[in-house]
Amino acid sequence: MVNVVGIGGGIGASRLWLTLNEALDEATPGLPSPLTLVVNTGDDLWAHGVRVCPDLDTTLYALGGRQDVERGWGTKGETWRCMETMRELGHEVWFNLGDTDLATHLLRTSWLRDGVGLAEVTRRLAEGMGLRCRVLPATEQPVGTQLLCTDGERRSYQEFLVRDAAAPRVHEVTYAGISAARPAPGVLDALEAADLVVLGPSNPVASLGPVLAVPGIREALRDVRAPVVAVTPTVSRVPFEDPGEARRADSRQRLMESRGVAATATGAAELLRDLCDVFVLDGADAQEADAIRALGPEVLVTPTLAHGGRVPRSLADAVLDTVNTGRPLRGAAIGGVRR
Repeated sequence: MVNVVGIGGGIGASRLWLTLNEALDEATPGLPSPLTLVVNTGDDLWAHGVRVCPDLDTTLYALGGRQDVERGWGTKGETWRCMETMRELGHEVWFNLGDTDLATHLLRTSWLRDGVGLAEVTRRLAEGMGLRCRVLPATEQPVGTQLLCTDGERRSYQEFLVRDAAAPRVHEVTYAGISAARPAPGVLDALEAADLVVLGPSNPVASLGPVLAVPGIREALRDVRAPVVAVTPTVSRVPFEDPGEARRADSRQRLMESRGVAATATGAAELLRDLCDVFVLDGADAQEADAIRALGPEVLVTPTLAHGGRVPRSLADAVLDTVNTGRPLRGAAIGGVRR
């Protein structure tokens, strides 16, 4: 049995986690799941009086079979009577929570106010949704992704993405509260026991960035003996048809440019170059392979785009197979510290 740790958050990562989870379930019938997911909490917010954890919820809904695959977020068959009533009562609603979705947030908020930690809250929710794998928040301390935009306004990431449709240009991204954050219970133990670590196809600044910025996590990844595989979050040469995908692409471009890199697979690889041994590149962007190899990682070219709410099974199989390829890892020598 291979212990796999996935790191990331958001819709892109959830599509990989779903297929990866299915592949591992097939390989380990009747055994405890070998998959642990460490999920971004930098998007978390208070909305309408409840605590919302968008990336944790997207992960739980995807793996629990509840996700609306067309939107990529929220639950399928959702209704919106609560939000409609709030608008009728004069409340401004720019962040929508569906009626079924509200049950998750009400339970989370109640448990948190009772003093239950976010890791245990997430475990309870995962158990209630029938998940076999383990889902962990990156940290239990509040961390908020904050954007200083070129118009001079400072926004939370959700205000930027949802309220403002990812339109403003971004000057700077910071993670409020990160210095006081600590890895959630179980995170460092999972990394230490991992046979494979996968950096999901997540926005490298908004969804991976807050996880990697938690003190202790980046250091643990540099020291981990397992291969670290990053899956590209973007396929530059395939046009977007879905408006939601286009908005998320705009967000990714704004944030990556604020870090001084292009919104391409090569740009993502540059941001992760000190952590990953293998970078998975979609065939449509295969011409970027040499530029990515020049940054250090080995390059694996395979289809990565999702269809019907999940990535191809061939992608999950290719990622899992990196455990057995025998490739020399960049950090395997020199005392286990990646160069």
